[in-house]
Amino acid sequence: MRVLLYARYSTDLQDPLSIDTQLTMYRRGLAQRKWTEVGCYTDGSQSGATIHRAGLQALLAAVGTGGVDAVFADAMDRVSRSQADMLRCTKD
Repeated sequence: MRVLLYARYSTDLQDPLSIDTQLTMYRRGLAQRKWTEVGCYTDGSQSGATIHRAGLQALLAAVGTGGVDAVFADAMDRVSRSQADMLRCTKD
């Protein structure tokens, strides 16, 4: 399984290390499953209220080129807090 990783934290008041914590957790999960990381994207101090974030847009572009089976994120709200945006992200 070829997997892209996506980590985000929302505001300057949160700990920037939370991205490293998220990525460490994802990589442990990948290792346990014997899956392969094929890319890693992050957005620090970025709200989940919009999908217009550089890291997320790069991830979506990578998904669009193929060679990816799954995306790991801590929770759906790491990608977006909007159900409509989530549908746009998952649309083929």
